[in-house]
Amino acid sequence: MSISDSISAKVWITPEVFEMGSVKFDHGIAIVELVSGKIFSGNNIEIYYEPMNMIAINENGESISEEIDSSLAIRLKPILMVKHPYVNGGQFIEDVFPPSTGGFYGRLQAGKSDALYIVQPIRNSERFWLVITNLHTGVIYETQIIQSYEAEALSLIEDRIRSLYSKSSKNSEEMRTEIQSILDTPSPSWQELASIITDVSIPNLELGDTMRETFSQIVPLSFPAQIREELMTFLAYVVRSKIPKEDPMTYLYKFSSMIVLEDLLSNHLMHVFDGTKWPPYVKLMILAERGQLEAPKRAVSDWIMSSPWLLFSQKCAEMRPNWLNIAVDSAKTLNESNEIVIGLSTKKNEAKKSRSLWKKRFAEITHGLRVRGDINSNSLGLVELVYLGAAYRWPHKHMKFISRLGGISESSPHLQVMLMPFSAAERVRRALPGILTVKWSKRLSNYYLFDSKMNKWQVPIERIIDSVDARSSVRKLKNEFRGNDIIDSYLISKEDAKAADLVGEGIESFYLEVPEFLRNLGLSKRQVKTTITNLVNKRVMQLSYDVSDPRLVSLAIIIQGKSDAVTSLVSAFLKYTPSSFVRMNEEGDNAVILSRLPEESVYDIATQLTSRGIEQGVNIRCMRPTTFRRYTSNLYQRLLKDDGTWDDDVSAFLSQARSKRKQLSKSNA
Repeated sequence: MSISDSISAKVWITPEVFEMGSVKFDHGIAIVELVSGKIFSGNNIEIYYEPMNMIAINENGESISEEIDSSLAIRLKPILMVKHPYVNGGQFIEDVFPPSTGGFYGRLQAGKSDALYIVQPIRNSERFWLVITNLHTGVIYETQIIQSYEAEALSLIEDRIRSLYSKSSKNSEEMRTEIQSILDTPSPSWQELASIITDVSIPNLELGDTMRETFSQIVPLSFPAQIREELMTFLAYVVRSKIPKEDPMTYLYKFSSMIVLEDLLSNHLMHVFDGTKWPPYVKLMILAERGQLEAPKRAVSDWIMSSPWLLFSQKCAEMRPNWLNIAVDSAKTLNESNEIVIGLSTKKNEAKKSRSLWKKRFAEITHGLRVRGDINSNSLGLVELVYLGAAYRWPHKHMKFISRLGGISESSPHLQVMLMPFSAAERVRRALPGILTVKWSKRLSNYYLFDSKMNKWQVPIERIIDSVDARSSVRKLKNEFRGNDIIDSYLISKEDAKAADLVGEGIESFYLEVPEFLRNLGLSKRQVKTTITNLVNKRVMQLSYDVSDPRLVSLAIIIQGKSDAVTSLVSAFLKYTPSSFVRMNEEGDNAVILSRLPEESVYDIATQLTSRGIEQGVNIRCMRPTTFRRYTSNLYQRLLKDDGTWDDDVSAFLSQARSKRKQLSKSNA
């Protein structure tokens, strides 16, 4: 437990006058109480305090008071106050290196409830003072002296677009209450229960009077209360299965404030619509709780892997009926039309006309029909850098995404993509000469490889493997595929930056039909279309439409060698895989490919490419991305300064190299 809600301190009222007192935080508001009885409150008071102690986490996971080795003059006015998850107690394995001060970042990543993170400057120091407090009680969990890159990481939020969507509803609590009222209806019969309980035994299971009383015996008690409520509600909807009469968007929007219910119900409805057997929900739920559920085939974020209920939802998604052919047809039609469509391809009024059009609109939602706007970074005065290594994992303002390749270990390589102005890129290259400077990039989806009758991808593996023996060139590659060639420079506006962040990495089209979601971002549908149209016309953005197939798995291919062989292999991946994103240097002898492939193709490609590359003197490494974190939801907005220039301060990234804390703590090892 935390031992205090305040920090004993020497408070400097003026540069010459101090008085003993204490500092505490009430809902984020700093309160200074002096022994004289005088009280200061507020976060804009220009005074400093010297803490007499710091609060640390001991080996038992308890907050304890420790003396501070040296005096610190801390400015009361914070540079950052932000909510992040936190779990009070112990140390956890971190996916960052260097390790965090005192292991606080591991507690952040393992956290379930939000705490308040307050970052304050230390006079005459590049480091900062971090205070982590309970949002409601003001109890101080811990204080730490942290590095600048740790402070910057706290200012970033990993992309979780669904949270913006769910928070957009003003009536989410009322909706939740109405939806969960199904739990107060009469209990299902034994026959109805049998439809969801298969291959698993529930000891002492009895029928209650209500759905809640019955399902509370089935959903794992270890799950958080809100999650248990949603899963019980899901099971209640399953035993009362029926096709909704509302438009798919209207129906699913009711559940948008839920963490897992919306996805689970949309997947289940596909089974109901097609009359197919649905997954053994209860069995999968129990396996997830025990940590025995097989990981999803596609790479997912750490926070999904660490949450059994999210893992359960992912596995259910993998087992849903495959309506991909329907969604693929929509994407192909949109791409061939060259139209700018903001929203789903099949409109609401069309879906009312027939069962097949209702299914088509629903397929576009469930298979993630999305609009993607690839940005020509060169035209904006920006350049991408790619770093592959075990260090430099702390999120920083120029990071687009970071993905762990291979298994979980301290030395696992991480692939990081950064975006920054040319001046900043030059400083990074001087510090890390081996970093890849991207001079040409291309993303492509190939729906001609999708066999609609077989409902599967036909990947010509031999052509990809044989391409290592063929020859190409950078010029031929650029002529064959339109990439991010340099065009006239474009001065981006704040409105442009919002649109670029919205669609730059792809956004599911149904979000763009929700006015509340766009309003939450300070946008309207008309603004989005007007801005994107302008960016496309100026050739700053290239628009495309694609869909998601959970059966495809990710593969990272790192290539170094002779330019003619590297560019030949790049060309093959762009032409003969369901989707690939290539980043290549100017000489064409170094490239990174992120590809999505059928699982059955991955092993053959990964093993054969490596050996064929050795024969041709080309170093080819194929690794499976196992986790990823993305920071693109406000990338252009956070880099664009008020004066219209790009933020070129990369000190938080470069300072990671200067950290002398090379060893993990024993509990983190």
